[in-house]
Amino acid sequence: MHLLLSLVLLLQSAPDPLLTRLAGEWSGIGTVLNQPSKISMTWSWELGGQFLRLTFRNEMPKATFEGHAYYRPSGGGRYRGMWFDNSGMLRPLDAGRDGDALVAKWGTPETEEGETTYRLLSDGKMEVTDRVKSKDGTWRVFGQSGLMKR
Repeated sequence: MHLLLSLVLLLQSAPDPLLTRLAGEWSGIGTVLNQPSKISMTWSWELGGQFLRLTFRNEMPKATFEGHAYYRPSGGGRYRGMWFDNSGMLRPLDAGRDGDALVAKWGTPETEEGETTYRLLSDGKMEVTDRVKSKDGTWRVFGQSGLMKR
């Protein structure tokens, strides 16, 4: 029994390989809501290593959008979390690993549903794609950015 408990604790404390690769400071440019965007994000382990926190900033000509997310591995390449931003929104996150990408579904049918993909590329860069679900059920891209780790 003691061995089983030790094994469970070891597996729970092992760092998630995808989230570990995301950890660090990233910056780049892109287009969000048809506007040029300067993007910065920091991914850092918080609260005793239980959560990977994303601190996000998007500077656009007409506005600056900021948000924080907390992701927690739930096993099998799945992650749960919450998003908070400067528009006052709180959105549940249900994410999964897709190869070298974290694909985060956010929102609810009652508010707004979207998806953000953080794809790590072989050259060390990150590609971020934001999509939103329209009322008719179709998806449209509203943001595309390329980032480099600092």
